[in-house]
Amino acid sequence: MIKIIMAAVSVLIAVCGVLGAHLLLRKAKGEKLFLRLSVYVYVPLALWSVIYFFVCLGYAGAWLSWIWIWPLITLFCIIRIIMIKTELESEKGLKIPAAVRIAYRTVFAAGLAIFLYVECRVVDSMTAVPVQDLDYVIVLGAGLIGKEPTNPLRVRIEKAAEYMSENPDTILIASGGKGPNEEISEAECIRDRLVRLYGIDEERIILEDRSKSTEENLINSMQIIGDPGASVGIITNSFHEYRAMLIAEHIGYENAGPVPATTLLPVGIHYVIREFFGVVQFKVKNGKI
Repeated sequence: MIKIIMAAVSVLIAVCGVLGAHLLLRKAKGEKLFLRLSVYVYVPLALWSVIYFFVCLGYAGAWLSWIWIWPLITLFCIIRIIMIKTELESEKGLKIPAAVRIAYRTVFAAGLAIFLYVECRVVDSMTAVPVQDLDYVIVLGAGLIGKEPTNPLRVRIEKAAEYMSENPDTILIASGGKGPNEEISEAECIRDRLVRLYGIDEERIILEDRSKSTEENLINSMQIIGDPGASVGIITNSFHEYRAMLIAEHIGYENAGPVPATTLLPVGIHYVIREFFGVVQFKVKNGKI
């Protein structure tokens, strides 16, 4: 139902954006087709970004990391619309040096190409089919509210229960420490729900309850596994799988693969876009660019 509503709203925003762009261009004198088409992209994107910002704000609150991306995109679109409108309506156009135009377009095109490449890798990992009969699966923690899992952690636990039920010889490592305002560790929550709600044998679950980040999740779990060549599945929300696999490879996992859990809407779109910055940050930090 959420997908249908979001699709319908997106179509409505696109239609309103196209109509708005048409009104903005009614006084345009130039025949610069690329600039005209750009306005038809920027106006719907600006509308969608500002509406989606408030959706995220209402759904997850201001604590949602990188939520400022959407106002920033909106601001960029507005600036570009004003610049293009001024250029099309002016007899002389904007006096921007050719070197500046070339530099801007080059940087913009390069940035867009890198963004699309990373997002394609993220989406590809989201649809990965898990390998069966793995030696271990690691469930990455994702926060608690008191003793209860957040929605991202809840769906990870559901995916873990499904995999463990289908693969009776696999051992599960529940990974995640106790954060602020959490009454128990994330690892304990994962184990308790798997045992209590899904009937998974507690003897098949190992706790790793010291980690505070994905990197620590995987480092501490490797210390438990003790064999870089063991077959390991990483259970996390699908949008996070690509970066988790990069981190696992960096740490020294030789035979790790994704076991993607659901990416929840409506904030799932935000998470998918946010991953670009997380991936770039990881690569820069570890000298992989």
